[in-house]
Amino acid sequence: MKKEDIQAMAFMIISYAGSAFDHFYKSIECARKGKFDNAEDEMALGREDLKKAHESQTDMLSAETKNEDIPFSMIMTHAQDHLTMAILTERMAQEFVCLYKERGEDRKNG
Repeated sequence: MKKEDIQAMAFMIISYAGSAFDHFYKSIECARKGKFDNAEDEMALGREDLKKAHESQTDMLSAETKNEDIPFSMIMTHAQDHLTMAILTERMAQEFVCLYKERGEDRKNG
């Protein structure tokens, strides 16, 4: 695998992970406003992009398991950071959406 191939995969991961992060953040904003259907829609869109980012990562990992030489790329390191942050943001966004829903229910019942 050439360094250019690794960099192309990295840019795919950065793009999809960045988009996923945006959707997850928007889901929190929607939940804060009580727009829970919109929040769930944003979560779903984010998960689709996160899946695409994972697929790009999997292509590279598969190549390495086949003993292909994978050249070091600082861009790929950056991409992995983006992917990790998107995964963390997904988990946190889901928690925030749940908390805002519970808070809304408590206000109705309180």
